[in-house]
Amino acid sequence: MLLKGKNIVVTGSGRGIGKSVAIACAKEGANIGLISRTLEELEDTKQKILDLNTGVKVVLKTADVTKFEDIENAIKSFASELGSLNGVIANAGYSRMWATHEFDNEKFSQILDVNILGVFHTFKASYPYMKKDDKNDKARFVITGSEAYPNAPSRLIAYVASKYAVVGMQKALAAEYKRENINFNMVLPTQVDTRLLRGKNAGDGNKAAHVLNPWDLNEFYVFLLSDYANRVDNALIFTQDLNEVKKLLAEAPAGKKENWEVFKDYLEEIAPQIFENVKNLGKLVDFIIERMNK
Repeated sequence: MLLKGKNIVVTGSGRGIGKSVAIACAKEGANIGLISRTLEELEDTKQKILDLNTGVKVVLKTADVTKFEDIENAIKSFASELGSLNGVIANAGYSRMWATHEFDNEKFSQILDVNILGVFHTFKASYPYMKKDDKNDKARFVITGSEAYPNAPSRLIAYVASKYAVVGMQKALAAEYKRENINFNMVLPTQVDTRLLRGKNAGDGNKAAHVLNPWDLNEFYVFLLSDYANRVDNALIFTQDLNEVKKLLAEAPAGKKENWEVFKDYLEEIAPQIFENVKNLGKLVDFIIERMNK
């Protein structure tokens, strides 16, 4: 188990990406702190984790990430029940779509509050309880970003602004806490079959072919929380690029895909732009290759 004995907190873990990642981390042996605003959804996530019979601890707390006292109390409770935190995933997100000149002012503010202030609150509340005493086992703070950076789709002005903002926040955090044994990284998905994208239709089996399932992202988060990524810091993991890498790995001839050192020359030759985009993520590609070969 890649995360055995580690203590991981996931915001927005009542459904969607957060729920899927929390379950994936529990499968890898992590104790889990679940945060969402909806108790019923958290209880469902907890039950699915307990059904795995991996023996991990699961603690849930309802909290609104836009309210610092809420998130502070939740994180403090997790640390009390689980111990020092090895990883925190700031995943909670919110969006709405309007023409910019008609965008509801209150909704604009709410989106920024969840997607930016929520990340700030989550880090500030977690910082005192993160395990920062071992450079060989650094604490991890992982942000769920979006392909809205840098693509900036129209009619999503508040969401785009928020996803640009968290990229800057991560860069600043990575620089500020460079000597404190905390790594900061981000997963930036393309469209995912969640309520954020498809509302109540999410999970109905009728998503478009290009839309990812939440569990398609699990390995990126597990990698970032695992020992494989102890030296990975301030990385932006664009899922579209990595999914293309997976396809090319599947199609690569024997002898060209044993590991990153072998595969990178082949990748640069047949897909130079993809190579350019992932050339600093060799450890992640090695992780993917290893899991593909199991």
